[in-house]
Amino acid sequence: MASTRPSLLFLTTDVPYPADSGGRLKTFKLLEQLSGSFDVKLLCAFGGSRKEDINDLKERIPLESIQAFQNHLPRSGLHFLNAILSAPSFNAYRVYSKEFETMVKWSAASSDLVLVDHLEMIDQLPETTDSKLVYHSHNAEYVLWEEFATIKGTFLSKWLYDWEASRVKMLERYTIRRAHFTFAAPNDVEALCKISGIESSMFRNTFHLGNDQLLQLPPIALESNAPDVFYAGTLSWEPNRDGLQWFLQQCWPIIKSRLPDANFDVCGRGADEALRTIMANNEGVVYHGFVEDLDGVMSKSRCAVVPLRMGSGMKIKTFDALYRGLPLVTTTTGAEGIDLENKTHAWIVDSPGAFAEAVISTIHDPHQSTIMRNSARQLCEQSYRYAALLQQMEKDLHSLL
Repeated sequence: MASTRPSLLFLTTDVPYPADSGGRLKTFKLLEQLSGSFDVKLLCAFGGSRKEDINDLKERIPLESIQAFQNHLPRSGLHFLNAILSAPSFNAYRVYSKEFETMVKWSAASSDLVLVDHLEMIDQLPETTDSKLVYHSHNAEYVLWEEFATIKGTFLSKWLYDWEASRVKMLERYTIRRAHFTFAAPNDVEALCKISGIESSMFRNTFHLGNDQLLQLPPIALESNAPDVFYAGTLSWEPNRDGLQWFLQQCWPIIKSRLPDANFDVCGRGADEALRTIMANNEGVVYHGFVEDLDGVMSKSRCAVVPLRMGSGMKIKTFDALYRGLPLVTTTTGAEGIDLENKTHAWIVDSPGAFAEAVISTIHDPHQSTIMRNSARQLCEQSYRYAALLQQMEKDLHSLL
């Protein structure tokens, strides 16, 4: 018997399982929600070699079909040059293949809706399709490239990053204008509206949340914990790498000099040799690599840090610390898009000295830190849960039919 449910083609970059990073988690949760009322066909540009992950995803979400390719070129100067000559953006070039584009064309022709998850996937979709198109933005991508340009050392690298930012800006403008509407975080909507000709009416708000199941865990008894500082993030992601290096070089020596017994637990895959060397040369820093269950490290800590200096969108690692009830020290970038008040829900500071002092204060005063973390947990419970968010996104998609 033929299905009477609408069909949805979901285009994304990576197989969203395991849901162990911010982008994968949001995509997994959204697929899980939409599979309840759509016949979802999932096409992934890469991850095709991870057969076990694909099979696990099939068991967890009742999708109509899953097809995953292995299109993921490494970042290199040659690929960057080729992208300039033949693709609308570097990341679009890295995930493109003619075979995948053909599969997208066939699948779109038989779908009521197409959801483009991540900007680079728009390059795989043919210009002529009768399906209604929705774009799910994970970041204001052009902002990231502009910020990359500000931290690169040479004139040539700054110029190249600025050039790529202008190309990404054009691709984002094209995608948003082509889509019936765009899901984006509130702070990204503001950034994207700065692109000439894009109105706020073309957006629907979404949040990029963390693992809100952490709210179900009992509160951490901060007074009983050693003066340990917690960090988790994918360290191959440049904003995370830059922020962690800044913290290690500018903030941690101040903290360690004042708190000799303090340790800094760093969790996350992808640290390169240079970053590993910096960690090894800092006393009290323990690099755990990828940790499947972070609660074992989080629950023994006194505070968490999210030392981001660049980025867009809402930060999953920020939410995870708030959900778990760890007192948080972060930057303006780490807190953007979230209704956090400095010293009420978290410390929000940007200079190295102030950041270090906030960590020291948090560790020295567990009573006040407990009050602050309780306020943050209450805020998340009231305003930042997946259930209500995903239901509204599903409703927005059905409104197009």
